[in-house]
Amino acid sequence: MSDLGDYPRPHLAVDLVILTTGALRPEDDRVSLGVLVQRRADGRAVLPGRFVRERHTVLETVRELLAEKLDFRPRRDVHLEMIDLYDAPERDERGWVVSVGHLTTLLPDDVERLSPDLVEVLPITGNAARGRRVTRESLAHDHDAMVTTAVRRARRRYERSPDPLRLARAPYTLSQLRHVHEAVLGEPLKRDTFNRRMQPFLTAATGPRGDLLVSDTGGRPAQLFRPTTARDRDPEAGPFPLPRTASR
Repeated sequence: MSDLGDYPRPHLAVDLVILTTGALRPEDDRVSLGVLVQRRADGRAVLPGRFVRERHTVLETVRELLAEKLDFRPRRDVHLEMIDLYDAPERDERGWVVSVGHLTTLLPDDVERLSPDLVEVLPITGNAARGRRVTRESLAHDHDAMVTTAVRRARRRYERSPDPLRLARAPYTLSQLRHVHEAVLGEPLKRDTFNRRMQPFLTAATGPRGDLLVSDTGGRPAQLFRPTTARDRDPEAGPFPLPRTASR
């Protein structure tokens, strides 16, 4: 058997599709979906990424990436979902680099803590079909494909259950939850049907004394909800697609 040292070894990298939501029109609570990117020296946008160091796990690599490239240390567990393996020999001009693309999310207030000198948010728009681009500019390497795949999969999940990628901080009102789903899906949804579809997977939020919590945003109070635990709900349950309304 030949010595493994005789074979060329590719570099292994992790690239992150970090989705978030942000204000679109604060006066009516509308939000939009975006992806975090960084700028190379040549001005080209890229996803945050890092080479995997010897004997380091993907999760360790992601934590190092967030700390060293974004100057961000999460206040909650990092939720990662693998997108795909990207191994085209010519995908990276620096050499033979195999990338494991992953999806994660950041809450809006976490994004506000990031330095604009290190990261920016590109809006997500349009059809996320294979081969399409969902950002206004093309990203370097094969990062367009990573973002499109991540958005397409996220949209399928947001047809079925409440905020599965945790883009909103619970507890939230049904309206706030619907706005997040509209941001992900890129279309306005019928309010009453949306509420009926999501309520089986939600539980009323209560205070320390068991009293029901309501919103205190200054308008008419609305009941607050939390998602049920994973063991109490079927992540594939629920009819889809959700009914849309006429475009706003």
